[in-house]
Amino acid sequence: MLNKTIYIIDDDPIVRFIIEKMMSKMDSTLIFIHCENGKVGLEKLNGHQGEFSKCIILLDLNMPLLDGWGFLDEIQSRKLNDYKNVALYILSSSTDKPDIERSKKYSIVKKFYHKPLSIADITEILDMHIKPAV
Repeated sequence: MLNKTIYIIDDDPIVRFIIEKMMSKMDSTLIFIHCENGKVGLEKLNGHQGEFSKCIILLDLNMPLLDGWGFLDEIQSRKLNDYKNVALYILSSSTDKPDIERSKKYSIVKKFYHKPLSIADITEILDMHIKPAV
């Protein structure tokens, strides 16, 4: 059975809770890993690096300790974007065009979403990466 893991890297526990509830209603087999900042996200990701089946990272930009940009820089330096089964999506309350443009410089970033995520956003994320191709 394919392991399907969702890393929710966001300093807001309510946002993490809501995303998990919405996604698990669509797919009850998903495994969720909550991370309150980029530093925790990197530590938890370290343990899974060689064994990804399907992995989605939902990344907030504005967090304490290590923000989303620092996380992306670290991921890029580790060559995690070489893993074809890892998809990273930015979730941000920022509507700044420079943030959206900057996110396009990271090859691992699949798309930039504005918070809060809608059901359509979550469906799109799961369809793009988790659902098997027919």
